[in-house]
Amino acid sequence: MPSLPTQRGRASPVWRLRRLPLTTGFASALAAAEICYASLSAHHAARVAGWASTNVTRLTSEPIGPLAASVFVIDDYRILWLVLGTLGCALVEARFGWRRTLLVAATAQLGGTAVSEGIVWWRVDHARLPDSALHQHDVGVSYVVVGLLSAAVLAARPIAMRLIAGLSLVAIGPNLLAGLTRLEVSPVGHLTAFVGSGIFGGVLLVRDSRRPRIHDQSSLRTK
Repeated sequence: MPSLPTQRGRASPVWRLRRLPLTTGFASALAAAEICYASLSAHHAARVAGWASTNVTRLTSEPIGPLAASVFVIDDYRILWLVLGTLGCALVEARFGWRRTLLVAATAQLGGTAVSEGIVWWRVDHARLPDSALHQHDVGVSYVVVGLLSAAVLAARPIAMRLIAGLSLVAIGPNLLAGLTRLEVSPVGHLTAFVGSGIFGGVLLVRDSRRPRIHDQSSLRTK
């Protein structure tokens, strides 16, 4: 029979990493992708970004590849996004586990992309934007980071970590939402990711809060 980890073992970095497999994998993959992308020539970097862009043209021809790859193509503030992404993922995973954290991240990426690019498609179709808007550059991990931090504000433990997540959003929010009144892609996507993942995180919290009550009621019926 395997022995339980000791108190010292639980405090070790290795044990903590094993508890957060998604965060470990996500941070490692993001760091590796950032290094590789930064090492490319301008020509090759532009080709990678063009293939990974989640614009209307790419989404209507090959949606799965860009939706997944665009997260790992970051043009600027690479260290900032790596730190905030790792923070948000760790806080949410520690509360909900890796599977539901992955769903929170997917909600942010898919929701932010669908709403923002859907608006672009509608505006081009109604002659509100030129056709070139269908091919615009749209990559980055920011939708996922905003979504994870949004869920962390609601669910992170202890409360001090919720405050850190909230302050992080306040710090980056003004820049991310610039252009919202003009329905630009980036601010619309960030707002959608924030709201969508926040709602999803709230639903997960409500479900978790009801589980002990259901268990207690069922145990009372068996007595």
